[in-house]
Amino acid sequence: MIFHSIRWRILAWNFALLAATASVLLVAFYRHEKQARVQELDLRLRQEMTRGMGAINEVVPGLGGPRSPGPAPAVRPNGKAAPRGESQEQRATKARQALTEIVDTGVWVQAVDPAGKPLYRSPNAPEDPALIAQALAELETPLEDAPARPQDLMATLPGHRVLLHRPPGRNLVMFGNPTTQIDAALAVLARNLALAGFAVVIVGCGIGWILAGRSLRPIDRIAADAEGIAAGDFGRKIDVEDTESELGRLAVVLNDTFGKMNAAREHMAQFTADASHELRTPLTVILSDSQGALRQERTPEEYRAALETIKQSALRMKSISDALLELAQGDAAHPVNKDACDLADLADESVALLGRVAREHGATLIAQLEGAPVIGDAGRLGRVILNLTINAILHNEAGVAVTVSTGMVDGQPELRVADSGRGITPESLARIFERFHRADASRSRHTGGAGLGLAIVKQTVEAHGGTITVVSEVGKGTTFIVRLPKA
Repeated sequence: MIFHSIRWRILAWNFALLAATASVLLVAFYRHEKQARVQELDLRLRQEMTRGMGAINEVVPGLGGPRSPGPAPAVRPNGKAAPRGESQEQRATKARQALTEIVDTGVWVQAVDPAGKPLYRSPNAPEDPALIAQALAELETPLEDAPARPQDLMATLPGHRVLLHRPPGRNLVMFGNPTTQIDAALAVLARNLALAGFAVVIVGCGIGWILAGRSLRPIDRIAADAEGIAAGDFGRKIDVEDTESELGRLAVVLNDTFGKMNAAREHMAQFTADASHELRTPLTVILSDSQGALRQERTPEEYRAALETIKQSALRMKSISDALLELAQGDAAHPVNKDACDLADLADESVALLGRVAREHGATLIAQLEGAPVIGDAGRLGRVILNLTINAILHNEAGVAVTVSTGMVDGQPELRVADSGRGITPESLARIFERFHRADASRSRHTGGAGLGLAIVKQTVEAHGGTITVVSEVGKGTTFIVRLPKA
């Protein structure tokens, strides 16, 4: 679905944020405008009530109840008291004129008694008993309870804004103004605000779509490059424009990851090819000798020689498969055993086991052993010492001196296996721990080595948290130095 796209998600969030912001602002503006118009209308109603009450008292005598003062002075149309000496008829005429001016402003006036019976109604006042009933319902106290002083209450009735004025008597005077025009103007304002808000959201979303596209363009480029790499273009690199940005740092990390994966792939391909080559040789020997033995009758001695050759080839295959299995287990990062042991004891056992091999190859085996306690897998550490020592014996000419020494150096257990043999060239020294690498391919093949011993040694030492280094000089000898964490 399109909403699985990051661009669409960003657009959705942008739309929601813009819509919420625009709604809040436009609703607040609409309410403020409505309140301002209602307040303006309320102010006008109060002004008309102020100048109209005197006129109504002239038209409806006793409107203020029995406690109201005597006949109110005549009121001029402008709301000021008329000069004394005017007749009651003249005052009434002027009062009606004042009410007419109020009506001309659009304000209607209506007075009712406690029973809701109209005492006065201006020509533009609504003749709706329900409106009067609703106005009476808005009062806090019924009309029968006459207030001690005049009271005013603003009320919104259907289609009208009304000022409810209660004089000291038991009557009610209403000054109202239809809200039809205001409602229509507010409806137009609401429609315009809605259209404006919609336009703002659409424009904002359009801008957000463009900005999101520009921001996500590097991701599209990264995805295209990654797809190319996945399709087989392993030498391809992701283009990095800005390494300081988040996407730039991501591209750098991906380039590094893909580079390591490509190196691992090449290493695995080379490892597979080397393993196949190493296994092919003994398999070829086994097939050749077995087929030759089956092809024609032979003497018992010839059969015995063929079987011996097949046996040696099978042992070579077993040695290679065991080494590959050990490397695979090490690659799986299985935790090593945590046994207390001493490198001196392990080295002493290895020297004793290899004494006969050293004599057969004319090598001198020397042990210089001091205590070097460690925590680890005694069996795997013993094989480290055996591998290093037998390599020094077998890969040198007769007469070589091999020295195995242990001890504590700078508070750290150390093992050294040094020989006085031919040494290793700098080119081979750089690759000495690589799998299937041989410093002398022909001699290693003659002795049966597959080039996995030193790789296993390095893997074992590092699994124990230690380090292994090698120092060699052509014609003078080689020294392997293993350092492990102290117990």
